[in-house]
Order: sequence, then structure tokens, then C-alpha cells
Amino acid sequence: MLWALFILIICGVPGHRIPRVDFLDWLKPDKLVHLFVFGVLCFLMIRGLTKSATVEFLHSHPRLWSVLISIAYGALIEVLQATVFIDRSGDVRDALADAIGALIGMWVFDYFQKKKSARHSSS
Repeated sequence: MLWALFILIICGVPGHRIPRVDFLDWLKPDKLVHLFVFGVLCFLMIRGLTKSATVEFLHSHPRLWSVLISIAYGALIEVLQATVFIDRSGDVRDALADAIGALIGMWVFDYFQKKKSARHSSS
């Protein structure tokens, strides 16, 4: 019922009030760069925190902290681009791509950890 109500509401909103989001914007190379850069950042941060964190709460939850820090850093970069950096502009879609990249980085880390564990358990 709630989903039906949701559909009714979004279909009842006048077209001129709906923000235009062009799906093809996500296919632009800069979004892929954001995904890659923040994916690598998160992957490396998880790896580093797993191996050598001296702060217990970081070491005990490296995946969570790495994703949260990567997302916050991506948002901070976008704010800086909008307010401080010269000839740059912040973009919420870029921050979203950063966050998705961080999640992909976590997924890739988990994937390789599972493969590594499977190799060690079969040996």
C-alpha cells in the first residue's frame, strides 16, 4: 500500500517541479574516475587499518571506518571545490560517485579476502 501511495504521489507531481536528472551524466568519464579513485582509497584504507591500526576502534571495524571516512572525504572535497578551490565547482553527483566508489572498494576488498581465505583453507 505504501509503495502504491508513493507511486501515486510521484506521478501526481507536476512535471515542471521534478528535477531533471540525465542518466547519461553517469556515463561520463569523470564519474568513472570518482568511482575508481575513491574505490582505491577505501580498499587501501581497509587494508592498512586491518594490518596496522593502533587505535582500537579503527582496527576493530576497518571496513566501516574506511567507508565512512572515504565518503566524508569525498563530500569535503566537493565542498572545497564549491567554496575554496579556484575554477572548480562542487557537484552532489560527484560526491555520490565517491560514495559508490568507496562501497565498491569495500566489496573488492571483501572479494579478494574471500578468495585468499578459500585458497588457504584448501591448502
